[in-house]
Amino acid sequence: MFTDEQFQHALRLPRLAQPIPAVLTNRAEPVEVLDEAALTAMTQRWFDEYERKIAFYADHGLDIAWTLDWAKKYWWSWQTRDMSHNHELYTADLRYKDVTTLGATMVGLDEFVDYNFAFFDAIPDWRYDPIPGQCYIDLTPAGEVRIVVRYYGSGHLVGPLKLAPYGVDAPALPGNGAFIQCTAVDRYHFNADHLMYEGETLYDLVDAVQLAGIVPGPSTRAFSWLMRGAGLATKAITRLRPATGITR
Repeated sequence: MFTDEQFQHALRLPRLAQPIPAVLTNRAEPVEVLDEAALTAMTQRWFDEYERKIAFYADHGLDIAWTLDWAKKYWWSWQTRDMSHNHELYTADLRYKDVTTLGATMVGLDEFVDYNFAFFDAIPDWRYDPIPGQCYIDLTPAGEVRIVVRYYGSGHLVGPLKLAPYGVDAPALPGNGAFIQCTAVDRYHFNADHLMYEGETLYDLVDAVQLAGIVPGPSTRAFSWLMRGAGLATKAITRLRPATGITR
């Protein structure tokens, strides 16, 4: 049985390998890095804020208290890499999408776990921290609960990050040991049994690969040449396609 003490213990544990930079500079503007103490404090504020949100809904006759236990268990499972409570969080036929699925939809817990561990294997010190003030709850007339959360993902990309289908021969983003910290948005849909049956993770892939140093920064000559090369490749592919009747 999952307990609040397990959640509190995970919240106190450091995750990030040290050292980490104070600033990431491979974007159009410098990105200030939140250190582990700041991330932990932010996550605690998010959960404190969420409890007040639940009380507000209760004052208006809407009981969503179960979502707090779900959120703690969900966050704990990611932080500890423990998937033993998945049956208490998701339906067996969960449908989920991520940028790394390249447009495909994962179906079932086995595929979902493979996706999770693709990140854990590539970024062993990966941690997730929800951002206070950026959680949005939708209650449908039929009683369904849907939640959107924006959060930080932080860690060192030490190994290749596998893309779908996440197997041995799956394509992958190369690991280079760089520290990354970027934001993402998750969408969760819950059924009447308080289990997530559908979800999605969205983030700016260019942001992530530039912060990791896999793609050069926007002000560099290398980035300009990369975009020129992409333009030439696009022109070549366009000429090889059958005519569509659309002209420019």
